Amino acid sequence: MKIKHLFILLLTFVLLTGCVNEKEVTVSTNDFEKIRVELVKKEAIKEGNLYTLKLINSSYFVIKQNNVFVTYPLKINENAYKGNGYKVEAKGNKLDIQPGEKITLIVFMPFEGLGDKNLFALDNPSYQLKGFLENVDSKHQFSVGGDLITN
Repeated sequence: MKIKHLFILLLTFVLLTGCVNEKEVTVSTNDFEKIRVELVKKEAIKEGNLYTLKLINSSYFVIKQNNVFVTYPLKINENAYKGNGYKVEAKGNKLDIQPGEKITLIVFMPFEGLGDKNLFALDNPSYQLKGFLENVDSKHQFSVGGDLITN
């Protein structure tokens, strides 16, 4: 009789531990700072600028899904810029970028449709990276951006 109760108790314990949800992943802003986009190469051609970028995941988390955009800020004066709605999505992206992984991306920024090129900071492009770490849900969504700097 005691063996039967012990067996039922062990079986219940095994079933309960098997039903526990996966552990909660805690992501901080420090983790987002470890994900960056660097300018590898800029090629100026007649129709626009061609950029080769490197997306580097130096965090401890998998980037489950992401989009990288490049834009030219609008010039306000010599030392001030503001955001611009004109942006181009990078090509060559992938899902599930592992910690330590580097991805090469290509962006072609055409001049067609810009209008007066003098209104844009063509020598100072910036990027925006929107994505999810570990899980694709609102708790794990992030967005980082900045100037594209050659390293």
